[in-house]
Amino acid sequence: MTTATAISAAPAESTVPESPRVPRARWGNALAVVLPVLALAVLGWRHRALTDDGTIFLRTVRQILAGHGPTVNLSERVEADTSTLWQWLLVAFGAVTPGDLGFTAVLAGILLTAAGFAVALDATRRLHTAAGPRHLLPAGALVLLAVPVFWDFAGSGLDSGLGTFWLAGCWWLLVRAYRSPEARGRAGYAVWAGLGFLVRPDYAITTVVFLAGLWWVRRPRPRQAAGQLAAALALPAAYEVFRAGYYGLLVPMPGLTKEPGDSDPVRGLRYAADFAGPLWLYVPLALLGALAVAHLLRSRPAPVRWVVPLVPVAAAALHAGYVVRIGGDYMHGRMLLPALFLALVPVLLVPVRAGTIAVAAATSVWAVAVVGPWHPAAYHARDTTISIRVRDSDIALTGSPNADHVAAWTAAFPKLRDAVAAGMAADRPVLVRLAPDMSVGQLLPLGPGHGSSRVSFPGGFLGVTGALVPLDQYIVETWGLANTVGAHLEYAPGAHRNWPGHRKPLGDVWLLALELDPSVTDVPGIAAVTPASLAAARHALGCGDLRELLASVREPLTASRFLRNLTGAYHRTALRIPRDPFAAEAKFCGAH
Repeated sequence: MTTATAISAAPAESTVPESPRVPRARWGNALAVVLPVLALAVLGWRHRALTDDGTIFLRTVRQILAGHGPTVNLSERVEADTSTLWQWLLVAFGAVTPGDLGFTAVLAGILLTAAGFAVALDATRRLHTAAGPRHLLPAGALVLLAVPVFWDFAGSGLDSGLGTFWLAGCWWLLVRAYRSPEARGRAGYAVWAGLGFLVRPDYAITTVVFLAGLWWVRRPRPRQAAGQLAAALALPAAYEVFRAGYYGLLVPMPGLTKEPGDSDPVRGLRYAADFAGPLWLYVPLALLGALAVAHLLRSRPAPVRWVVPLVPVAAAALHAGYVVRIGGDYMHGRMLLPALFLALVPVLLVPVRAGTIAVAAATSVWAVAVVGPWHPAAYHARDTTISIRVRDSDIALTGSPNADHVAAWTAAFPKLRDAVAAGMAADRPVLVRLAPDMSVGQLLPLGPGHGSSRVSFPGGFLGVTGALVPLDQYIVETWGLANTVGAHLEYAPGAHRNWPGHRKPLGDVWLLALELDPSVTDVPGIAAVTPASLAAARHALGCGDLRELLASVREPLTASRFLRNLTGAYHRTALRIPRDPFAAEAKFCGAH
């Protein structure tokens, strides 16, 4: 992905005398900040739609608000939410706001996206007016406003709005540190930058880059630097101790499922091209990059001045490189939005000069060319083998362009709702095995491993399933994003042809071994499961590291269990289960 190099700031000391043009410049710059923010808020509102992945957060939030703790199911401690901070913010919002929690998430995302855009624009304005008022043009801001995916994820119920706000805050604090190097609040700057790991684990890359930038700008003494580093790490480290002791893992379960150490750069490059190509994003990025490089070569600023705009560009390049290396994401463009935002923040506004006017005009022409209905490729009405167009997919599923309430999702899956009701009405606890159309396929006797739960329900659509299944009933998440065994399974054959996050299907043999009444040894109608394979999977689940893995999340959380989880978290995180039950039995039980 191409990134734009920034235009450096003028010296912090103001040497420009007041003139009649100063108020005009200030008013014009205020409009250059306010108007793009209003435009983004309107676009985000018009494209608001809660995604199924957004509703995944809500199950855990409802469990917390009900006093059950941060988990999907009562009988198993599982961290299904990648963004820890977004989860707990939704808990805070849900505790004080009435009504549909999904709409609260949608509205909060739009507000945080707009607020983040405002903060970033203000920081860029401060950077370019450090030497005195000057007229600014919203060149880079137009690029963000012309990217439909940016609008879509603003009001999706996901953590995208929080991510935008956090990234903007890092940029604002870096500019402030440059303009006022003696100002107080150094520890506060570090604490904010350190929150990246809690916003999303992959934002740890951005945290490191911005902490390095803050150190370069302020050049603290070693003792001060150590204190600031401790401040940055305090909250993430404390939560990591809680995570390891409570869940028995070092990362959220989706991070384990998506195998962050895996490498698939060819698919990642295709993911980037799938995002940038239809929008011709390389055109405005190349224009703004050339403008910035020309300015740097002409002005030859002092290192401390060009480091400031280069920090977010470096963070963008590293984050985009990470996304490409792991193969991208299954949601079109989503994982590249942070890099795009960071690459553009130094040039969201540019000073008025002959060259910048020409670039701003060309960027405006590009924006008009790609954002209107005359360029439907920008909206991607069709999924590809690389990613799905979430908004179009969700409109097709729910029948609404603005499915901003949980009720819109539950109403769209009547067969799923009826299947839950059938399971709850059964005369004994049952495992509900779904047919391909999501109606009831089989009601099988449920094993005793879930306490008072009367139903165990497969959740391919974990968000809507979490809304339909009562909080005290059990959901078997079948993609491994919230399933202890599924997350640790090795990839299925040909998995790299599937979307990231969908490469570890649980499979019938492990589903039945985990959930079925142990007295049942054969299930007719499931050709892939034989009595021998079912027995092997059950045996493996009771042996060695695999038995301890299940105990780490199913045993009551006593002090000794917390300590064992904490000390064994690294080993559990690295544990992988062979998909073949006979191989798993041999690995964990020593059977042949």
